[in-house]
Amino acid sequence: MTVERLKQAEEAEQEERHGFLPLGSVVLLRGSVKKLLIVSRASIVEDDFFDYGAFLYPEGMIDSNIAYFNQSDIHRVVFEGYADDDNELALEILNNAYLRFRQQGEQGSAASDSMPMAVESRPVSGDDPFASVRDLMDDDDA
Repeated sequence: MTVERLKQAEEAEQEERHGFLPLGSVVLLRGSVKKLLIVSRASIVEDDFFDYGAFLYPEGMIDSNIAYFNQSDIHRVVFEGYADDDNELALEILNNAYLRFRQQGEQGSAASDSMPMAVESRPVSGDDPFASVRDLMDDDDA
């Protein structure tokens, strides 16, 4: 492979990578007057990929409703959340998952760039993923 082809492949990979705002970022969507606080990234809801999930700001979580939207829906970033090395690692994982989702979409499943939507969050099935953390907190209280 020539140097030029390697450079083109690297540029194509960079274009494929998806930039995600840090958790805790506050944004204003196009056509909206309410700010949203980003609490999740790279969510798949009913076979649709959404860059972000957010709660109303300053209200926070109300009735487990979360608004899902994409980067292209953002009009303005009001505040950019905290980012460190852990965030960079998470971004690498999210980008890999995003690329896999896009590849699956190109192979037949529809990955749409749909309108922002609000859905009620569903309880996690199976074991409580935070049980061990709660157990540690209970031990500290003793």
